[in-house]
Amino acid sequence: MSDGKIKILEMVQNGTISATEGLELLRAIDDNDSTAVTSSQMSGRFIRIRVSSGQHTKVNVNVPLSLLKVATKLADVGLKFIPAEARLEMEKKGINLQEINFEELMQLIDEGLVDGKLVDVDTDDPKEGRTKVEIYVE
Repeated sequence: MSDGKIKILEMVQNGTISATEGLELLRAIDDNDSTAVTSSQMSGRFIRIRVSSGQHTKVNVNVPLSLLKVATKLADVGLKFIPAEARLEMEKKGINLQEINFEELMQLIDEGLVDGKLVDVDTDDPKEGRTKVEIYVE
């Protein structure tokens, strides 16, 4: 069983996603197998997301590109997991996740046209202090 399938099953077991959502993700993985990029092309490549405030790291997420490739097929399902407050806050700052064409982004990454930093935001909030958001391919 692939690491992606095991991760999905763990998410169902932990209650992170429902059994129905897990089944949708597993089906997407199976559907994606016929168009999957070889492991040598994606070996060791990640989308890395870092959010830090002051000297503290708030978010440190590393998503394998191979898993992200499957997730692009289920972007609408994945967007449900982002809290409404967070989506509204991003929209206030001009970021609408619904408008991102994830398939096109993955195609650009596969072709090697996108590498390095995708997002680099540095803000200063009176309550939170300095917050830095970085999203990059490595």
